[in-house]
Amino acid sequence: MDKTVWTVKQPVDTIPAALIKKYHITEINKKILESRHIVTEAALHDIFIADDIHDPFTMFDMDKAVKRIKTAVDNNEMILVYGDYDADGVTSVTVLVDSLKSIGANVGWYIPNRFTEGYGPNEQAFREASEAGVSLIITVDNGIQGHHEVDVANELGMDVIITDHHEIGQTLPDAYAILHPMHQDGSYPFHHLAGVGVSYKLACALNGQLNEHLLGFVAIGTISDLVSLTGENRVLVKRGLKALNANTPIGLKALLQQASFKGEITEETVGFIIGPRLNAVGRLDDARLACELLQIDDEDEAEWMSEQVEQFNIERKEIVSSITEQALIDVEEKIANGNRFIVVAKEGWNEGVLGIVASRITEQYHLPAIVLNIDYDNDYAKGSARSIAQVSMYDSLDASRALITKFGGHHMAAGMTLPIENIEQLEKALNNYLDTHIDGEIVQEIEIDAAVEMSDITVKNINDMDKLRPFGTDFSAPLLSLMNVELTDVKQIGQNQAHLKMTVQNTLNALMWNEGARMSALPVGSQVNLAGTLQLNEWNGNVQPQMIVRHIKQDAMQMIDFRNVHPNSYKFLKDEQAAFVIHPSKNKLNEHYFHYGESISGYDKVIFRDLPDSEEKFLDTFNSVDATLIYFIFHTQKQLYFEGMPTSEKFKLLYKCIMIKPEINLEKEGGYLLQTIKVSADTLLFMLDVYHELGLIIKTGQRIKKQEVDKKVDLLSSSTYQARLNQLKLESKLLFSSFDEFKQYILSNNSLS
Repeated sequence: MDKTVWTVKQPVDTIPAALIKKYHITEINKKILESRHIVTEAALHDIFIADDIHDPFTMFDMDKAVKRIKTAVDNNEMILVYGDYDADGVTSVTVLVDSLKSIGANVGWYIPNRFTEGYGPNEQAFREASEAGVSLIITVDNGIQGHHEVDVANELGMDVIITDHHEIGQTLPDAYAILHPMHQDGSYPFHHLAGVGVSYKLACALNGQLNEHLLGFVAIGTISDLVSLTGENRVLVKRGLKALNANTPIGLKALLQQASFKGEITEETVGFIIGPRLNAVGRLDDARLACELLQIDDEDEAEWMSEQVEQFNIERKEIVSSITEQALIDVEEKIANGNRFIVVAKEGWNEGVLGIVASRITEQYHLPAIVLNIDYDNDYAKGSARSIAQVSMYDSLDASRALITKFGGHHMAAGMTLPIENIEQLEKALNNYLDTHIDGEIVQEIEIDAAVEMSDITVKNINDMDKLRPFGTDFSAPLLSLMNVELTDVKQIGQNQAHLKMTVQNTLNALMWNEGARMSALPVGSQVNLAGTLQLNEWNGNVQPQMIVRHIKQDAMQMIDFRNVHPNSYKFLKDEQAAFVIHPSKNKLNEHYFHYGESISGYDKVIFRDLPDSEEKFLDTFNSVDATLIYFIFHTQKQLYFEGMPTSEKFKLLYKCIMIKPEINLEKEGGYLLQTIKVSADTLLFMLDVYHELGLIIKTGQRIKKQEVDKKVDLLSSSTYQARLNQLKLESKLLFSSFDEFKQYILSNNSLS
């Protein structure tokens, strides 16, 4: 059962009218900003203006680092920029190398191989650098945990300047200078720079100016590394995206062409197209290719390189899909055994994509997850971890440090290496840690920025919300809820039918990624609550709103309305594995058919096919049902609702017509009766059946003979009359009420409600 909790954020204060006017804040944006408590002049300035870039020299050790680098430039010393193999790492290298070259430095760069050298400083690489004549190493996006390697560099006579943004341990490496926004001895105003952000700060300090042409790379690294998109990062990304659109580097232009992307480069373009492709290279091979692509200035070479990058990305997707499929089998078993901190490990899993697999597990089960590759040849396991808001991955691993050879990371993610024999022990330790620190169930919480109606979902409102961009970590795209809406179409799309496409209320398209398997639980006609973000979809010049659904809520019992629709709309139901409820006069085709009044249990789906003969029997059967999906068709051969019950005046008029003659031949005189009484042929026959039952006439085939009676008769005493009254009542309640009225009726009469 889905136990996700939705919370609609509540505003504490409102935005003053003067600020609404100053920043041209529309009603939809006012609602969103107030729900996020962004109501002051300073906070609104950060959103709409975003121009606060801090002085790089306020970062601890910056002055010292700049002086050492300039000394190296003056003395023509060999400088090595030592990077990392992810998008943040390769952009960090690109930014600093470009800046160093611009001041005449003798500089080279190095990115370790994920598989042979691993993350962070590598002793052998440092020794080879020393042998090549390097006297100054500058790490970017790594180094803060490289104590041993820095000591080796010092012994070899090299200076090391560390620029990093990852978690700082209890002690710092003995480096010449350490540039880190959270340095314990520093007071830099913004703590959440990406690795490329720190690299850019050093570049600005070296050049004595803001390097606008490098900001595009800063935006890519910052967005790809999922750091907080607030404060200074917001400024850097906003300017960086502007720079990318104004003058797209040759390599990136080729990469986007390979991805068949056209249009404006936004944070989504970076997050879903550029970043994953740059990361794919380092995940599967040597990341030098990605770094070279960013620095290339030859179009032909850029085209060739981008083709290689695209192939890596395709291969990455296939590998992720395969490993995820294998891992989920183990995950299900572990959850069934009571594990809440998931650790899965297997030989032959590509270490480069295990972070993605861990993310998939965490997203699907809302549990912290570690995914490891087992290397029996070298007797170790290596992999990646992803967590949830309630559990710090860094703190969890830190508590079991003795079992781990090496690890690094932060609250939401980590990478690690450990002996194979410690895997099971680590899993137990992590589960014990979680049980100690979190009481009860881990419930996923989704915070809704605003509840909206279908009428709020317009092109104008979506364009207005886009004025709040860029969106990302800590300033996500507005999450909106749409309550009690009907799914009028549901289908699977994409490769392997992996995704879900829905139509809401016949007007709004809604997409849900990687949830194609849920289609069977979301039949057409479902009433659902949706939480998602809005965007515009353009096709053949037609612009329409579209929702990207993050979460769907359904009632435990879904009731689907197929009343009064064409049989083609529900013909698929005849093949369903379900219980069919039919009229007592109909024959049961097999053991899955039930008559009204009988109890039904043990079915996921129940289909009320025919209109019942009794309200009481219908409610008895309905109250016995424990299914999650209930379809209502209520087919009947003859609907009476629109004909209704003939009035007493019509009955009297018919009786007068009959009394005029001793006998009436319906074949000859039926038309006269229909014209006189003004009823349908079916209704006339019904009225004659009532009179026949009450003894007022004798009806033999098409011949009607009057009968003399010596007492007054009551129409209500006729069972035929009562049967029609009963069917009219049933049709009114079950067949021709609105679906909301119908649900209210049956739930109010549900013995379980």
